[in-house]
Amino acid sequence: MTTAKRIAMWSGPRNISTALMRSFGSRTDSLVVDEPLYAFYLRETGMDHPGREEILASQSDDWRRVARELTPSTAGRPSSTRSTCPTTCCPRWSAHGCVR
Repeated sequence: MTTAKRIAMWSGPRNISTALMRSFGSRTDSLVVDEPLYAFYLRETGMDHPGREEILASQSDDWRRVARELTPSTAGRPSSTRSTCPTTCCPRWSAHGCVR
């Protein structure tokens, strides 16, 4: 039985984090999810971001759903998640219980 490893990473500057994300994404034994909580962040902050409506239409803005979908591994592959939006960007996250 294979035990899946879950890796959560933050890095900077942005070009290095993109390179790291792409290197993991090129592996057949990993799954990369880029900024899975960004729609939630946009909805909560009301931020006027280029592409806001497209992001909100294409991603779930329910952090609980996103967390549920990312919890199990997919086809036995570990998942690597990249997010450039730290929790300090959205202070109301704590009120929603997604940051403890």
